[in-house]
Amino acid sequence: MSGNNSTHFERRPGDLSLVAGRLALDFTNTESGRGGPKHLDHLQTAADLVTWAAHAKIISGRDAVLSQRAVKGQSKLARHLITHGRSLRETIYQVNSCMIAGCQPADKLLRSLTAAHAEMLAAATLTLHAGNYMWIWNPKIELTAAILGPVTVSALTLLIQADLSRIKQCHGNHCGWLFFDGTKNKSRQWCDMSVCGNRAKASALRARARHENREHI
Repeated sequence: MSGNNSTHFERRPGDLSLVAGRLALDFTNTESGRGGPKHLDHLQTAADLVTWAAHAKIISGRDAVLSQRAVKGQSKLARHLITHGRSLRETIYQVNSCMIAGCQPADKLLRSLTAAHAEMLAAATLTLHAGNYMWIWNPKIELTAAILGPVTVSALTLLIQADLSRIKQCHGNHCGWLFFDGTKNKSRQWCDMSVCGNRAKASALRARARHENREHI
């Protein structure tokens, strides 16, 4: 993590935009501005991660309430959850950053991701749901796996089945969010056009106005 004052801002894990198009990428977007002066990390405690998981519909609201009580009362569980969560988030971010840069992720990164996935699956059951089998976790039994298991499934499904050229990174100031470009012609440039896209347009307009003013001096 960058050495800055990111711990002093108002964290909002339950209010972040889920605009990445893939759960695993939304998970990486709980952190922004990596390495910069406006670095923000919305997952600094186990409670933050539980809040985000409920926001992302990984766990139900009722399970979130019970999970908040669990991490508040069990410091070992809380440490396990947030440590594994932040580590997984960084691994997924680094793997996909390599894809965006057009390079092969290091074997160490891929082994870390697959090992995390295997660990999470050990606590899952394969269950028939709505005509298809899917992995199901019980947060009352294994909270860390219940939250991070669906994330690892999403991360590996993205790598195995998706068009990797559609994985992109927002170039908005102090952003760096990842997203999956689902447009027909791969034209998406921003995590959210209404946020970073509009900011970039406004910045360009201001720069153009300054240039025109200088020309008239």
